Amino acid sequence: MTTEEIKQGIKLLCETSETIQNCYDNKEFLAKEINKASRTDIVKCWQYYQNRSGVIVDVRKELIKHIIDNGDIAVELLEQLVEKHRKGKENKFKTYKNFYTIFFPTITFYGHEHLRKFIEKFITKLILDLGVNEQVKSIFFDFQGARQLGSDRFWLAIYNKQQENQSTGLQFFIDFHQGNMSYGIYRHSDKTYVKEKVLANPIDFDYNEMLSYFKSDADTILNDVPNYGDLKIIDLGNHSLYKISHGSFKQKNKSHIVESLVNNNWITLHEDTKKDQAKSFKENLKNGDFVYITIGSNKLIGIARVISDDWDYVPNEMVGSDGWIYREVEFIKNPVKYNTKDLQEKGTIYPSGNTTFTQIKPNILEEANSKLFKPYFNVEFINVPIYSSIPFKVNAPLNQILYGPPGTGKTYNTIIKAVEIITGQVPSSYRDAVDIFNKNLYKQIEFITFHQNYSYEDFIQGLRPDTDNGKELSFEKKDGVFKRIADRALRNLKASKNPLNNKKSFDLVFDELIQPLNDGEVKEVEIKMKKTSYYITDVGDKSIEFRKNIGDSEHTLSINTLRRMYESGESDIITGGLKHYYRPILEILLEKGKSNLTKVELQNYVIVIDEINRANISRVFGELITLIEEDKRSEGEIPLSVTLPSGDIFIVPSNLYIIGTMNTADKSIALLDIALRRRFEFVPYYPNHLTEGVKDGFLLEKINAEIQKRKGYDFTIGHAYFMGENYSLEKTINNKVIPLLLEYFMNDEREIISILKASDIEVEGWPLKMRTQ
Repeated sequence: MTTEEIKQGIKLLCETSETIQNCYDNKEFLAKEINKASRTDIVKCWQYYQNRSGVIVDVRKELIKHIIDNGDIAVELLEQLVEKHRKGKENKFKTYKNFYTIFFPTITFYGHEHLRKFIEKFITKLILDLGVNEQVKSIFFDFQGARQLGSDRFWLAIYNKQQENQSTGLQFFIDFHQGNMSYGIYRHSDKTYVKEKVLANPIDFDYNEMLSYFKSDADTILNDVPNYGDLKIIDLGNHSLYKISHGSFKQKNKSHIVESLVNNNWITLHEDTKKDQAKSFKENLKNGDFVYITIGSNKLIGIARVISDDWDYVPNEMVGSDGWIYREVEFIKNPVKYNTKDLQEKGTIYPSGNTTFTQIKPNILEEANSKLFKPYFNVEFINVPIYSSIPFKVNAPLNQILYGPPGTGKTYNTIIKAVEIITGQVPSSYRDAVDIFNKNLYKQIEFITFHQNYSYEDFIQGLRPDTDNGKELSFEKKDGVFKRIADRALRNLKASKNPLNNKKSFDLVFDELIQPLNDGEVKEVEIKMKKTSYYITDVGDKSIEFRKNIGDSEHTLSINTLRRMYESGESDIITGGLKHYYRPILEILLEKGKSNLTKVELQNYVIVIDEINRANISRVFGELITLIEEDKRSEGEIPLSVTLPSGDIFIVPSNLYIIGTMNTADKSIALLDIALRRRFEFVPYYPNHLTEGVKDGFLLEKINAEIQKRKGYDFTIGHAYFMGENYSLEKTINNKVIPLLLEYFMNDEREIISILKASDIEVEGWPLKMRTQ
């Protein structure tokens, strides 16, 4: 976008603002502007409104329909329409100050689309030219107004992205009103300008002059961050944490009910609330438990502690109906952000979740802290009960393989088993299991599928080119999926036994270290060594730039390497001269990380290996084939560790479970029997034609009986092929059963025809197809 294009766009906005002002002041002018509107845009308005209804909507619809049917309108028609629809509904028209606020959609809905597109490009360019694109957010409102009530001004604001919205902090403000433009640095809370506002005539407007005006005070916006004080830590101890929604009272005309509840220190729920929520509210909510309170999906009330085990009924006079029960609480924390419109999470524990009362269980507390409590309450809940040195017991072997022919639900059941292991509970439904599984993927759960080319380097550890080092070719250790989850499980195991093993995340402490540099408070961060110092001058996405106390300043350290050193707590990951520069930063980070010495909940971890028999097991597992045995694990009777080729010491933790699936029809099965049989428990999954949801089950039973006679149980047809909403017998036979039989019987057409004929299925042609009547 050129400066000339900007100037023309600004000129058009100013002219339009003058036009809109005339529409506000003069009904005749408004009627003329409506008549100027494109008929195409008017038709679009009709398409928008035709299935809607309401007091003001009905007025607009009648006007739009009249224009489509009869053409131009006069002021008299506008007056007649308002008089007709206002009669008996005068209160509904009080908000609409003049005729423009009622009829503006015919002009602005689609007729002003070009103005909105211009302003979007203009904001993008301004933010880029100011050099603040990563640190700010923007908003604009056109002549339709913030509440869709019409407006005589078009304005935009650019503000610090850490603010909840433009109203809570300072903003670069640009306004188009009554034919002119103004801009300045504005504070909405007291409606004042902290820097003298500039009035700009559209003819004389100079973009570079405006840019210079804002740029000289860019730090004013960048430093305008909310001050919430120190993060408050709340220890749940042996108490529980819940969400309670007062969504029934979210309408404005019921705000007095919420106010009364807060003033009485009550939380409430109707005794007819379904899914046993009312029963749980009465019986499960105990004295000392915590609740966070929300009104519907986008407004927070606060955090409170329950102070009584008793419940009672809310007086009818307060809520206007019977059946509302309350629990007494004390409020302990107000939100730092009341509006949760930016919180996109839809889970049941969040404000937008479709529940009134629900518990936030320990296994999702970390997620709730990260996404809800820290950003919106400046609170972190921790749970410091007493834990044993072994994980909570679940009825599952440490190593198991689900085996059977294809389509018998092996992979399906790995999800349920994994969720049972990490939560200690049977999921209430498969959908819930999938939800928990996906939320814990790459955290407590890993899922991989083996294939013929899968290697030790992919699974445990290997060397990969170091892409962070642009100067010379070098290689770095790259942990595989099994080592990554094993390391996570081991860190959790150690931290649960001893808080001294616990520390903050690397990203958190690293950001804390370089914050003064990023904020511009200092030009360099000094890192003290034993006899001298060096200075961090810049931090990129992958590396740290530093200068020595004397000499050449072009030196870099890998952030990835520093991360691995921090997570392992060891400086021996790297050797050579740079080790002396990594070590002092590592010591600083480890010291900063120690400030989070809270008891950690011991967790179970799961790695699911689908199609485990597709890879060369001896090659993939290597020396780990011994370490996965229960007594050889970290908490076993004879714990064993190995030294990996890289020199790392590795042990398999006792809180890591391995679940594999094995297709018995795969011809590579013989490769793993001897290698894994002693280390794994094998759980059979074979076809069951009586499984709920199976269609044509007895036909499936006949087909499998014929296969068993000729080939054995391992080559039967899974019942999953005969399930599903879009199930069709013909498609199943033609597209699934026949292709499987062709593979099983080496394309022996006669044998397949014989099997199907014995099952009362006639086939014909080539490729073989089921004969239909």
